[in-house]
Amino acid sequence: MEIGYCPRCNVPVRRGCDICHGKIISLKFHDLGDIRPASKFEREILLNLIPFKEVRNYLKNRLILLAKQPGLDYRKDVFVDGYKIGILEYVKNERWHWKFLPTGKGASLFYTLSGHIDFDIEYRGHIKGKRIKREIHKDWAIFSAGDCIGVAVRSERGTKVRDIYCRKIGVRKRSTLDLAVKANTGFLRSIEKRAINHIRRYKADYVAFSGGKDSEVALYLAHRAGVKKAVYANTGLEFPETERFVYNFADFLDIELVEIEPKQDFWKLVEDKGIPTKDDRWCTKYLKLEGLKRLKGTIVDGSRRYESFGRMTKSGTSHLGNLRIIYPILDWLALDVWLFIHFKGLPYNPLYDMGYERIGCFMCPSMLNAEFHNLRRTHPHLFKKWYEFLEYQGFTGEEIMDGLWRWKNIPGKMKEL
Repeated sequence: MEIGYCPRCNVPVRRGCDICHGKIISLKFHDLGDIRPASKFEREILLNLIPFKEVRNYLKNRLILLAKQPGLDYRKDVFVDGYKIGILEYVKNERWHWKFLPTGKGASLFYTLSGHIDFDIEYRGHIKGKRIKREIHKDWAIFSAGDCIGVAVRSERGTKVRDIYCRKIGVRKRSTLDLAVKANTGFLRSIEKRAINHIRRYKADYVAFSGGKDSEVALYLAHRAGVKKAVYANTGLEFPETERFVYNFADFLDIELVEIEPKQDFWKLVEDKGIPTKDDRWCTKYLKLEGLKRLKGTIVDGSRRYESFGRMTKSGTSHLGNLRIIYPILDWLALDVWLFIHFKGLPYNPLYDMGYERIGCFMCPSMLNAEFHNLRRTHPHLFKKWYEFLEYQGFTGEEIMDGLWRWKNIPGKMKEL
């Protein structure tokens, strides 16, 4: 997949640059990458992993974009200045930890900014992926090979060349999310108008509001379209920040909020049905959908196609009992959502700045293991409650921390752990 990028203004663009109206280049990423700006938490993680002060100072003044990559857990392509500078991931060797690995272009940028080279090698033809007679004592090192700059990594069979780039990388102007909004103003107005007209055409009665960024934008658009009621399905397992934000945002828009609670308590259900897992999410049915089935009419939903593989084939409407569901932002990227939030000056759930990508139940099996570990830092009392319950269910401490409880049938990639 790809989006546009304005090299002159140094920002992503979705249709053309509304600032300079100049030539646009392509920024390519994985088809399910759902590219978006890095959160405050992710920026801090990334900067802490980069050993060069000059590079850290440069990145502090640049818009950093992240796009999902397939992997065991958190794995993101990192884009700065319109090209991929590396991969940020959460991995386990002896322990779980954050790791950053630069690309050849990233190494070239680091060299341009810092002048740092770990060693030189003689350049002979194609060397990417080949082993070299150099010993490194860290995850990666930067080397020069003639006019080229490359990245070498440790492997079980010695040091090998991970990537190499043979053209000089220059620096670009400072960039911010505000500048990206300005460059995309026309596009944002057009998708706003289209979504509002879509909601009006179906004469929606409600909006499903979970407290996440997507449902927030859907609620704002529905409010603009004349919808008067938001529905919040409180599972009883919500983050306290989410519960506060849901009510505060409804007040912000001056819209009626209808809270629906499940008929059955989760802690009683789990004793009977077992732990909810990624391949058996019975919790969604009993804690959310059964409550929504009591409604009649049309409800606006903030689901997006690029959130997951399962939603890629979602159509424009669906039904739940007597309730028709419409999806006005189905084709929006996460980038569009964040640009729109900043375009309108909307508040958003503080959990995003605290390191959470998915806003839902505090122990959701669909949560990344990186987020589950983050729960121990941000909400130790909630982490302790779920950890002790998993121990009661027979899981060992290592199995809990490796996230093996999240599957009924553990996939092969997790067994490799």
